[in-house]
Amino acid sequence: MPAQYDPVNHNTSFTGQDVFVPVVHPSHTTNVYQKNYKYMHSFPHTESLVCQETHQHFCVPSCPPRPWC
Repeated sequence: MPAQYDPVNHNTSFTGQDVFVPVVHPSHTTNVYQKNYKYMHSFPHTESLVCQETHQHFCVPSCPPRPWC
């Protein structure tokens, strides 16, 4: 008799492989420290006051001797 054939039993063999692709997302932060000098100019001015006082004593027509003469 001729050979009899069953339908083909089809098997699939799958082999998977993970391939890691590095993807770099660069980021940069610049920290700026600013020092601002503010020159505050002032022009101080002072004043002083001098009060002068004088005394003169006269004897008219004449005076006896006194301690202040």
